[in-house]
Amino acid sequence: MRTPEWIKKLGGHAGELFVCAELSKRGIPNALLPENFSDDDILVGDKEGTKIGYVQVKACHPDRADSFILGKCAEDWCEAGHDHYCIFVWLGRTDDNEPPRYWIASKQEVGQACVKHSAHGTSNWERRFFPHDTSRKKTNLLPQEWCSNWSVFNKFMQTTEP
Repeated sequence: MRTPEWIKKLGGHAGELFVCAELSKRGIPNALLPENFSDDDILVGDKEGTKIGYVQVKACHPDRADSFILGKCAEDWCEAGHDHYCIFVWLGRTDDNEPPRYWIASKQEVGQACVKHSAHGTSNWERRFFPHDTSRKKTNLLPQEWCSNWSVFNKFMQTTEP
């Protein structure tokens, strides 16, 4: 049975809230952006307002899917600015009360991964990425170095006492 759109939106919203909570936990100011705000979901910055970044969140509910789906247009992220990021959120299995897991990279890195994807150069619009090897083929896996790579946001943390 196909998952209703409103349930998919709830999963996406949950992913955005989990990311905001993790950023806040690390002392990084952030705010949810209005829905469909230029392909970004969260605004991050430092307290002084001298640094700003944008985060696109891709959430996957493992009770309904086993991969993250990006469109062919994500290949254009190769040209994204240095202050644009993508966070993949594995929401965790409900029955196991599994916690969320995160893969974090710049949008440029994600765009490059889409260009290297097996669907690149074909008529297939989907760029599926897997958090772990489900097919035993080890293809289109999210890179291990992206796993919990919160350090990309260190530049937004306050380093000295006011």
